[in-house]
Amino acid sequence: MNILGYSDKFSVQKNEELQIKVSCSNIKSYNANLIKIIQGDTNEKGPGYKEKNIHVDLGGPFKARYQKLPIGSYGFVRNKKVFTKIKNIFISINVFPTLLKQRKEQVIFSKYDNIKKTGIELLIDKNDKISFIVNKSKIKIEEKLYAKNWYLIESCYDYKKGIVFISLKKYDDNKKILSFTKNKKFIKKNLNLNNNHNLYIAAKNDIDKIKNFYNGKLDNLKFFVDNNISFKNINKKIFIEFDFSKNISSDKIIDKSSNKLHGKLINNPSRGIIGFKWKENIRSWKNNPEAYTAIHFHEDDLTDCKWETDFKFNIPNRIVSGIYAVKLFNKKNEFYIPFCVKPKIGSRKNKILFLMPTSSYLAYANNRIALDVPETETVCARLIEINDHDLYLQENPELGLSFYDVHNDGSPVFYSSKRRPILNFQPKVRGVLGGLGSNVWQFNADTHILGWLDNFNYKFDVICDSDLHKEGDKILKNYNVLITGSHPEYYSLKMIKGIEKFKNNGGRLMYLGGNGFYWRISYDKNSTDIIECRKSEAGIRAVETHPGESYSSLTGEYTGLWRRNDYPPNKLVGVGMASQGFDVSSPYFRKKQSYNKKVRFIFDGIKENIIGNFGLSGGGAAGLEIDSYNKDLASPENVIVLASSKKHTDIYLMTPEDLLDPVPGIGGTEAEKIKSDMVFFETKNNGAVFSAGSIAWGGSMAWNKYENNISMITKNVLNRFLDKKGFS
Repeated sequence: MNILGYSDKFSVQKNEELQIKVSCSNIKSYNANLIKIIQGDTNEKGPGYKEKNIHVDLGGPFKARYQKLPIGSYGFVRNKKVFTKIKNIFISINVFPTLLKQRKEQVIFSKYDNIKKTGIELLIDKNDKISFIVNKSKIKIEEKLYAKNWYLIESCYDYKKGIVFISLKKYDDNKKILSFTKNKKFIKKNLNLNNNHNLYIAAKNDIDKIKNFYNGKLDNLKFFVDNNISFKNINKKIFIEFDFSKNISSDKIIDKSSNKLHGKLINNPSRGIIGFKWKENIRSWKNNPEAYTAIHFHEDDLTDCKWETDFKFNIPNRIVSGIYAVKLFNKKNEFYIPFCVKPKIGSRKNKILFLMPTSSYLAYANNRIALDVPETETVCARLIEINDHDLYLQENPELGLSFYDVHNDGSPVFYSSKRRPILNFQPKVRGVLGGLGSNVWQFNADTHILGWLDNFNYKFDVICDSDLHKEGDKILKNYNVLITGSHPEYYSLKMIKGIEKFKNNGGRLMYLGGNGFYWRISYDKNSTDIIECRKSEAGIRAVETHPGESYSSLTGEYTGLWRRNDYPPNKLVGVGMASQGFDVSSPYFRKKQSYNKKVRFIFDGIKENIIGNFGLSGGGAAGLEIDSYNKDLASPENVIVLASSKKHTDIYLMTPEDLLDPVPGIGGTEAEKIKSDMVFFETKNNGAVFSAGSIAWGGSMAWNKYENNISMITKNVLNRFLDKKGFS
């Protein structure tokens, strides 16, 4: 793990430039190749790992260098001449600390020069007490702070009298004062804010190193200045008045004062967060922004490493659309940076399109499920296999979090970004939740499908789902068949609408996975590099959102399950999430309807009644996360259930959204709902959908070097779907 890297894009076109950003440790140099990823599973029982070298000179070998991982969220306001006029100052701010008893300082704001010892700084000290620093003098409140309580801190420097004053008010849930503590101190009259330092919020700059990050909410930060100001003088002139309820969907913080000292946020602290004035009857920041005046900062936020580019190249014109990677390597290390080469809009296309679920890759990016989630071993029903990536993430938390982790203060992770190295977005990576056998997950599990397409010489194009979000359904035009990955779980509204329009305009959709179209996400309006997901109202999740915080800060959309947004996956693909279990997978059993003349083509050459009683992902085709038909959740009336799974273990339980009454009998050996349904149905204009309803499906496609009944069914469907004639 001495080489890490990422690219500036997930998808590129021919002749387009791709920038590669690299950080190394303990090595002097590395090289780079361009490769095409065909099959990424290294399991000896599988078809075998396969990559193809693309002969392009990328410019190596390269000199190795280290680039830091700048984790931690904060805000800053650039230094301006107006600060030089300050002599007397009064500051007030509401704070809601969420992580204390850490024996380390957390800075609330700072405009301080650590070398010259000039300026001001407000912080929580190592003993969880508030301290206010003016130049070389420090004053503090002896009362300790308690986590998850609102406090009002007021601090003042009276230049004429040489007095520093500080007070602390603690509030109860009804915003009534529980306690009031104050202190004052005489110091020299030499306040100097002309120290050429920016004003930092929720951190400090110590000799070009941002450190001492604050964990918690900040609200209503105000600076007052006046030549006659004192801690007793209530007639104060506003110098800065930050209104965090403004521009919530951006990285800007707005100063309402005439000085217009607007600031910028780094690493996406949580916005759309309830503030000091919030009341329980308010639910949306879009409708009531005045109640969302807080920002929640975390020491472990990371959405942009801001690494410099180490080398760049243009995508060769001769290569076809597909999934490629820049392979960084030396004698003992390697790191892959995958991306897709997409066809140019308007160019001649293949008839098959593989939709690479990059938003789901981001949701799981650098997750700590293996070691940080206590129940992982239980839901896998075996000892967890710890790999180098898991150990590296434990030793290097600076690589940022996934939607399956929680912040150090226990709050949910709302944002994930591609602007960082992603350890589990690589071929050869073994997972945790992939079941007995290959144990691959997300990207590497999707290479089972890619390898299958390559094995049977299908010509296909590839785009990322972020491309679908940006371009809408027009990017799907002229394709006969759209194939999903094994686990397209995280979807935006534009992506859902794009697929819906495609299948109703005569397109054929092959959903070769499970737990798809489950969580609603939002993309940053200015970039598809960052996604947001707030897991409100049921669903399988690491932690639930706090009251009043269920609307996306990036778009204002209501978040959570697509099922709770009146668009269950059943409506789109006929089936929806029913259960999960990560031990063993089960076979399908053909239904009577599967012998219907209309769907006979699906089982052409299949003599067995039991389908998929084998596989690289748990030993069966139906497993890991499984979907079923449910007409109450808008599965179309014309759905034909072709086969259903049976004999799941009691590791498989009902999803929280289905478990209305927690009674016995919810395990896989007892509950009838716990099954995967293989379905087919027609849509408008001769369109059609085939859904496997199981993440393990791809692992069975790859079994026995692609020679098996699951592979044959998939081939039958794809060949028939390429034929535009109807199904009647």
